[in-house]
Amino acid sequence: MVSPARIWYCKGVDRFVDLPRGQLHALLAPRPSRGEWMTHLIARLALAGSVRVLDGGNRFDSRGLSRELRRLDRNFYLPLRRVRVARAFTCFQAVTLLLETPPLRIPTLALDLLITFEDESVSLAERLRLLDVSLARLRALSRQALVIVSAPPPTPDDTLLSRLQDAADHVWRFEPEAAPSQPRLF
Repeated sequence: MVSPARIWYCKGVDRFVDLPRGQLHALLAPRPSRGEWMTHLIARLALAGSVRVLDGGNRFDSRGLSRELRRLDRNFYLPLRRVRVARAFTCFQAVTLLLETPPLRIPTLALDLLITFEDESVSLAERLRLLDVSLARLRALSRQALVIVSAPPPTPDDTLLSRLQDAADHVWRFEPEAAPSQPRLF
């Protein structure tokens, strides 16, 4: 079970750019917001240097990233070239991808990695074993640079997410900002 001291509730991702390295972070948010926040975060990190994106849910939005970089910087081609994307579609590919990822001082963002472990054609015991290997590798990568794993918010009996939360140093739960309410006239 995740300690309440390690759970943070936020409404934006700008603070992630300056997080201390050496820790594994889990970002839990609803799907539409999660994609937008991760795209914004990738753009902010790419402005400062190289970024490694490990896409587990086929969620990487290259067009959205281009738009976000163009919004943040007129010369968006250079930051765009700093983003390296690798995709995994199965839990076996995810483990291989992580084990072959060199421990460089480059921020690593794992987008919806848990989706690859939801394949019911693989036994639950095998998926959990592979997830543990993956989480151990993410922790090792986090000793060199910022590592953030995005995932959907928790649901009851979500064993995969529980493992991610237990492995993470910090769990960030994001909630979309409420739309401003219009004052009532009557």
